[in-house]
Amino acid sequence: MDRGYTLAELVAVLTLAGILAAVAMPRMINRDAFNTRGGAAEVRAALRYAQRVAMAKNREVCVAIAPTSLALNLNPTPTPGAACTTPVSRPGAGNAYVVTLPGGVGLVPALGFRFDALGRPVPNTTLNLTVGGTVPIVISRETGRVQ
Repeated sequence: MDRGYTLAELVAVLTLAGILAAVAMPRMINRDAFNTRGGAAEVRAALRYAQRVAMAKNREVCVAIAPTSLALNLNPTPTPGAACTTPVSRPGAGNAYVVTLPGGVGLVPALGFRFDALGRPVPNTTLNLTVGGTVPIVISRETGRVQ
């Protein structure tokens, strides 16, 4: 009774290992696309939450956008255009709602805008953001729909 592997079994195992290494390793090493998509999903969630808070509290919510982060602040007064000085709390956590994008992922353009008490963007135009240079986020005028 001989023990061991045949040459065909060894070749099959090495072939499968080579295919796995060729397909899986680049995906494990280069995480840029994964980080960009994940960052875009976080930004979309934050924008949708900002719109809901604005409508629920009947106040403006300011969206402060920096090249690598996004922060939400509430206008504590019913006066449109007043300063947004109260940080919006992250649901379930209680801390300020700030999205920090992964390293190497940026957000452009780095400008701010507001959602009014009806959930519309101020200024009332279609706003286009890009995460990581490849993933677009569109905020529709009049409805404030985040896509």
